[in-house]
Amino acid sequence: MGLMKCPGPDALGTPLDAEPAYLSVLSYNLLAPAFVRPVDLRTGAVQPFAAFEWASTEDLEWDLRRKRLLKQLESWRADVICLQEVQFEASPDGSFLLPTWLQGLENYSACIPAEKYLTLIAERNERVLANRVAIGCAVLFRRDRLVQPDEEGLRGDPNTLVSACLQGCPESPLAALGKTAFFSVHLDAQSEEKRVEQLRKCLERARALGTRHVVFAGDLNTECRPGSCIAAFVSDEAPSDEDMVRECASALRIVGGEDGDDEVPVSSKETAGGDGEPSSEQLEQWRLLWQKAAQSRSEHRISLSRVPTGPTRSAYDHGKSEGPCVTWRLDHILHSSDTLQLHQLWTTLEADDAASASGLPNKENPSDHLPVAAVFQAISHHGRGFGV
Repeated sequence: MGLMKCPGPDALGTPLDAEPAYLSVLSYNLLAPAFVRPVDLRTGAVQPFAAFEWASTEDLEWDLRRKRLLKQLESWRADVICLQEVQFEASPDGSFLLPTWLQGLENYSACIPAEKYLTLIAERNERVLANRVAIGCAVLFRRDRLVQPDEEGLRGDPNTLVSACLQGCPESPLAALGKTAFFSVHLDAQSEEKRVEQLRKCLERARALGTRHVVFAGDLNTECRPGSCIAAFVSDEAPSDEDMVRECASALRIVGGEDGDDEVPVSSKETAGGDGEPSSEQLEQWRLLWQKAAQSRSEHRISLSRVPTGPTRSAYDHGKSEGPCVTWRLDHILHSSDTLQLHQLWTTLEADDAASASGLPNKENPSDHLPVAAVFQAISHHGRGFGV
């Protein structure tokens, strides 16, 4: 079943619990405080993408941002909240916990990364930023409306791919929602190949959890345009040659321009040629990667659609140290198209000219990304329900 033709988007921030029979999903990259203007030990300076030269010191102050973020999450009342760049708190025994301020959200339960992955990212941040902090994704869900059918097998997620297998509470307005795997994802900032492998791992994880019904929500670090390999997960249409060249060149130009999980010096990374065009070898590798992504849908028997959200990040362009700001469509919600029918979504930066021009965060928006949100109707398949 394809996407429902829904009315125009609601304004960002419209409460998501107005219609109890519908499932609401929110994704939000919070901008971890440790990632605001830190000195990178690899370069001895603040990386350009972390300098936020367009933002005021007040708008970057964590105490103020945290209060604004909590107020937003409390007022929106989403059924499922997929968060990225959560900065976890260390307990006295050294283990990591959901931060106290998020524990204050009433009636929500949380799924967080496995301890070993939080320890690894904390060690990496200590090496690179001289700050031993664990940062990663989390999935929060309303326990008055959703339940985990089986907690076994739900542990062990890496910090950038956190899952929660949920279904509607019996006798609740969401009772029609069968077993569905929700993922909060933060895909690699530099490598399309790594992004493809991360999404493939999510598909494998869903099948291991016993379902083909999924929601992937998060910062995908790609605009998901035709010709990108991530777009191949959601589109049956073959991209044009021009699309493939454009997206391959774009991905190669961005290499080294954002922070990644690896610690390889930028100078050692392969980039596009001096004319900005990928070589024939690079383009062939891109086509093979696109085909691998496209085949993932049939391989795992999972059909995905993308909620048509708009741009969510506004900043100086790649490689620029001054304005104007430009926008990118980096945050997305992908969902099973046969069991979740889109009912409504929020606007993004296309409806906020001021933020698009001035950059994020600002006084109204406490993160460098806008949130994205969607409301779905759960469709039960007669005769086979939500099985695998």
